Amino acid sequence: MIIHRGSQILTCPFCLAPQPLFTMSVQQQSIQPFTEENYTRLTEKFSREPVAMQFITLYNYEDIVKANIEGSSGSVWRISPPSRQELIKELLSSLVDMTLRFTWNFQRDLGKGGTVEHTSDKHSIYLKPNDPVRAGLASLLQGNSTKPVRVQHMFPKYIRAPNGAEAKPVSQLYPDDESSYLDVNLTLNGSTVLEWWDIHIADCNPSEENCGVLPMIIFNDKVSPPSLGFLAGYGIMGLYVSVVLVIGKFVRGFFSEISHSIMFEELPSVDRILKLCTDIFLVRETGELELEEELYSKLIFLYRSPETMIKWTREKD
Repeated sequence: MIIHRGSQILTCPFCLAPQPLFTMSVQQQSIQPFTEENYTRLTEKFSREPVAMQFITLYNYEDIVKANIEGSSGSVWRISPPSRQELIKELLSSLVDMTLRFTWNFQRDLGKGGTVEHTSDKHSIYLKPNDPVRAGLASLLQGNSTKPVRVQHMFPKYIRAPNGAEAKPVSQLYPDDESSYLDVNLTLNGSTVLEWWDIHIADCNPSEENCGVLPMIIFNDKVSPPSLGFLAGYGIMGLYVSVVLVIGKFVRGFFSEISHSIMFEELPSVDRILKLCTDIFLVRETGELELEEELYSKLIFLYRSPETMIKWTREKD
């Protein structure tokens, strides 16, 4: 899937347990194709990691895009006061792990290739009791603090968008697995009437990059054109079987009748047979019908007797 050709929308919900905190949709204008300079910078970053370089070299710079996800939620956070108090209570006193989940979803334009319209995946972390993140989120909800809450290893920057239904992080680019994911800062803005969440990359340097967005680098697998979608849908085995059947039918059709024609078309020397045919023509012209019948019978005998035909058509010594 090539996102700048076959996909139009990237949606990123961010949830705490069942409560959605942050939702943002990235339209086509916020999805920037990679340039050769970006590609060179990426390869230089992972130049000392052979596994990462092996993966990156599978893609050209045209196959990679950068999605700039706006750091402010695209929708107001709506929660009733009872639900808010219940959430604060769970954060502070619940002995059960709470889940903080980040989900991403790609929507493709099937008219430009591909077989699956939506592809998605998620990353979850579990907040144990007495986790400082839980206490920080509770302080934001209570209005006791406006200090951003840092969540470690939350944002996967490198995503592979295949033709299937799962768009997983590129494990080859994370030497420490999920521990290599980026840390983010969560902030609750607004008043008690209108509130929304902000998410920003922790320790972002404003002089080097735009700290107001979440940058996601997406490696897009190529897809077949719609005209071949029926074939690509069966995968490599379907393609293999189709090619074998087509070539097999062609070869079988080419050789199926050769056994019947080989004795007429692959004779080593036809001089004697040609002379016999010439004699038949001459005696017919002179009116020697009995002699013509005798010669013609001899010709028919030759074609009915492969053994005699082989002797007649041998190369002259």
